[in-house]
Amino acid sequence: MKDIPYSELKEDRRAYDIMLLRDQYNNTFADIAKEYGISLVRARELYSRVKIKQIRLYIRHISIALGYDNTVEVRKVYDAAHECFQDFSYACAYLEKKYSSILVEYRAGEPGMPKEYIKNLPPLKKSLNPEIVSRIVEMREVEKATFTAIAKEMAITPEKAKHTYDMFYHQQVLDLIEPLQQKASSYEEKRAIWQHYFGKYRSAKKRYEMILEEKRETQNIE
Repeated sequence: MKDIPYSELKEDRRAYDIMLLRDQYNNTFADIAKEYGISLVRARELYSRVKIKQIRLYIRHISIALGYDNTVEVRKVYDAAHECFQDFSYACAYLEKKYSSILVEYRAGEPGMPKEYIKNLPPLKKSLNPEIVSRIVEMREVEKATFTAIAKEMAITPEKAKHTYDMFYHQQVLDLIEPLQQKASSYEEKRAIWQHYFGKYRSAKKRYEMILEEKRETQNIE
């Protein structure tokens, strides 16, 4: 496995500078888009592209520095961080925290995430217990809390708060659809049921409400 110099990250200089503006100075994507005369979507795309490349370079270099023949072990560390934070920028920062000395040397003077950002990373959690999931749903549904407020109380990222909320309703949807598919008489009918509920984009909550409404309508007809 051959190491790749960190300088390769700067091959697309504009994307690299956008990453610095976002990571080092916390510029919004709207501000970045305005500065470069590009769309908001394009600004996000360029940032994501260079950030993912940075992550791949990190994983490869760390694996080599630790004497591994492949990237499997370090990839496991990254995947666990991503599962916890549900955001690749946070997960990347976790690599910088865990393998600080290796990556400082690797970057050869180029900046990583700010020290304050690293310091304030939420703790790495393997999973959220049912009580915490219920509390997240309660805060969102009853207290109308933002995901940022939920994240602060639960010591997780806003992205993890939203993901947990969405997955709660996604599971409710699956639990409601399963009996419908079990009653289906053919593969085509099962597929039609799935397509009916998942064929168009809807949030997990909206999909859940849609199924409940259809059940109520069916019960009223009967």
